[in-house]
Amino acid sequence: MSHRPDTSNDLIHWNAFREGSESAFAALYSTYYRHLLNYGRRFGSDAATAEDAIHDVFIDLWKYRQTLTQPQSIQSYILKAFRNRLVTQLAEHQRRFATVDREEPFGLVATEPSSEDRLVEDTLNREQRAQIERAFKTLSPRQQEVLYLRYYTDLNYDEICAIMSITYNTARTQLYQALSVLRKRLATDWPVLLWWISLLNEQ
Repeated sequence: MSHRPDTSNDLIHWNAFREGSESAFAALYSTYYRHLLNYGRRFGSDAATAEDAIHDVFIDLWKYRQTLTQPQSIQSYILKAFRNRLVTQLAEHQRRFATVDREEPFGLVATEPSSEDRLVEDTLNREQRAQIERAFKTLSPRQQEVLYLRYYTDLNYDEICAIMSITYNTARTQLYQALSVLRKRLATDWPVLLWWISLLNEQ
């Protein structure tokens, strides 16, 4: 299961928008708007701030379209641009972050439910979901973000490294440590534990 947007036409839309196609540009915006909004909300930003960051990113994309090259992953390029813009906005408005390298607050907030969220809601009772959220909040901000990008967004390690500006080994280590903590904390509840083990087996 994945919360990743449909990227099958990304390359076509990207090349067309660089040549000035407004419809292709609108298609890219439509593909990533909800995805970016959810990602931003998990940083703890409100919807308005996240939307401002999204709009700024796409305004810059259109403004500099003629100088853009074709990135290896269009999704990773857009996610990274949005992440950097959001961190800058939160730093300007709230002075919560000093630099992009500093670990940002990242956690479970009320956003559009992902496929994993719906799976949990369907199979686990309210107390078990609360247990998952409590366990998730014990992770470091970086562990939470790596976990979100890997399993809720279905990105590979190279894409995660590009977005978060971390090394491959760091990404692997953070994810392993996060899943280890969750397995330990959820060990007394078999339905929850089995769900997290299924994630671990997908690495």
